[in-house]
Amino acid sequence: MSRKQTVNRIYDKLLNALLEDLSDSSKCGPGLYQVIRGVMQDNRELLDSIPSDSMEAVERKMAASVPFKFASTNPAPLQ
Repeated sequence: MSRKQTVNRIYDKLLNALLEDLSDSSKCGPGLYQVIRGVMQDNRELLDSIPSDSMEAVERKMAASVPFKFASTNPAPLQ
């Protein structure tokens, strides 16, 4: 097996594991979302080739399982 084939197999396993973890609410947390964000950032050019319905499904799944809320960009001043 060539080095490129080995890297592709590892990458496929990583993506499958991330998708499985997204389906498990006990594994969803800031760390998982950070890893997914990093993978997406590293493969930005490939995101355009992913069907929009697939991307929307992932976005819905992530939004539904986020265990925290993002802070407002204009927080109230401390008193």
